[in-house]
Amino acid sequence: MRFVFYSLIVILGVLSMGFQLLASRLLSPHFGSSIIVWAWLISTFLAAFSLGSILGGWISNAAEVRRNRAQAIAAAIGIVALAVTAFFGRFFLDQIEVAFASMSLGLFVSCLGLFFLPVTALSSFGPQCVQHLAARGMPPGAASGIVYGISTLGNITGVMLTAFVFIPNFRVSMLMYGWLAVAVFSLFFLIRILRASPAGDCAQ
Repeated sequence: MRFVFYSLIVILGVLSMGFQLLASRLLSPHFGSSIIVWAWLISTFLAAFSLGSILGGWISNAAEVRRNRAQAIAAAIGIVALAVTAFFGRFFLDQIEVAFASMSLGLFVSCLGLFFLPVTALSSFGPQCVQHLAARGMPPGAASGIVYGISTLGNITGVMLTAFVFIPNFRVSMLMYGWLAVAVFSLFFLIRILRASPAGDCAQ
């Protein structure tokens, strides 16, 4: 069970940073790939990581019923937001490109509308994973280091696989559908592990 738990953390890291490269490919036909595009994109993802971590910390310390509800809501928001980006991202970008004369304003609306919510939702599970380990006897500092260290390895893996394997060999639309499917299964199993009681947790 501990191996599955760590594997899911890696997968979430892959999804988060790999998604940034997919986002750049979605934006490129409409806004190009200049430093301005990357500035907006990176800032959006960092803001989402920040807010997601704050929300995840709050969820971790909530009472059980409220925590379970918040986990379900966060997962649902992440999945729905990814689905909107996967199925309607091109359509929305077409509309935004026409609606906004300012490139920066168009990028702001695009990044906020298509990428901010799914990344925020995924990021909210990091602190919850730390709390999961800490509740099972691991020192909080060690739990934090392991979770974010493993997640960062997932980030690196996501960047390298997306850049050198996925994007050169698959259409971005197909990759987005794949991201959505993996997110659904990963969040489902991660939430089940997070909700397991310490006494009945096989990870012990």
